[in-house]
Amino acid sequence: MGIVRLFLACVVAADHWRFLVLAPLSIALEDRVKLGFNSGYAVMFFYIVSGFLITYTLTLNYDRNVGGALRFYRNRLIRIFSLYWPIVLLTLVLIDRSWEKFLMGSLADKLTGIFLLGMDWRLAFASYPDLHFGATVHGLEQAWTLGAELTFYMVAPLLMRSFKIGLALLLISFGVRAAFVWQLGPAVHDIWTYHFAVTTFGFFMMGHLICLAGHRWRPLPTPIIGVAFLVLSFAIMMFGGSYANFDTPRFWGAVVCFVIALPGLFEFTKNVRWMNLLGDLSYPLYLIHTSVVMLLGPVLIAVALPLSLLPPADAGYVSIVAYLVVAVLAAALVHKVLEIPLARLMRRATNRLVAIPA
Repeated sequence: MGIVRLFLACVVAADHWRFLVLAPLSIALEDRVKLGFNSGYAVMFFYIVSGFLITYTLTLNYDRNVGGALRFYRNRLIRIFSLYWPIVLLTLVLIDRSWEKFLMGSLADKLTGIFLLGMDWRLAFASYPDLHFGATVHGLEQAWTLGAELTFYMVAPLLMRSFKIGLALLLISFGVRAAFVWQLGPAVHDIWTYHFAVTTFGFFMMGHLICLAGHRWRPLPTPIIGVAFLVLSFAIMMFGGSYANFDTPRFWGAVVCFVIALPGLFEFTKNVRWMNLLGDLSYPLYLIHTSVVMLLGPVLIAVALPLSLLPPADAGYVSIVAYLVVAVLAAALVHKVLEIPLARLMRRATNRLVAIPA
């Protein structure tokens, strides 16, 4: 599972490298080199994984009482903000015009930039029909997905233990999504089928429901099923037809196969330490990769990797590999130096708060 999470983070990073660096140089990058994924698909798959993992940890590690809910909220907030807050500080200091744009933003923008909750809603609707990236910190625009994650975390202890509630939420979410796709077409619509929490919440529910199903029907989580359906999911993404639209049979076929794969894949990999370590890098990579582009991209292109030495297409692919190596190493550094120590401090500081009796 850790490899899958890191791969999805690498897809997001690679797409942003393409948009910010390769596109201005008129260098194209095929989605097939990312196994058919793009950053939008990677985000939806991340939501599925999150729904699965949160349901799993709720079922296994937290009691169904006030104390259990408090411990869950504490641990999720530490998981998000132990790295997000120090990266925000570094971004405001190091990224050109980030601090200036932060000061120019409204109070609501400052609050979402610091605390994340509601960031996805402001991004979609504060300047409708345009996207409102003022709700994010410049250099951390991709953090809007964490607003959706926090919303899911808030309701998880209240709703996520029930198969029926999860199924109802899935049907509502995808029913609304289907209506928008019917009206707007299958091409991705930034606001209504990508950033709008209502139409994407069903992906969290897919992970939630398959986790509960894996607990109920024990034959389901077998390694053979997990690996086979993961390969099938990626094969559909790679060879399943048109890349022109977003909501396509290719995407949804890959999603269904991926969901079926999760219980077996998790059981197969949950105790493999090196895979878990790789998975731990997915969040820091997701947070810092745009900063790496802004800070080190010119150096990689002009000094370490002069693209004039290679044909344009080859140069683009080599640059992606070089950039991802640098970004993953940077993610490992901030994970070790910032995330782990600050998480430990936050956990100690909040121990008394979560010791409330049931």
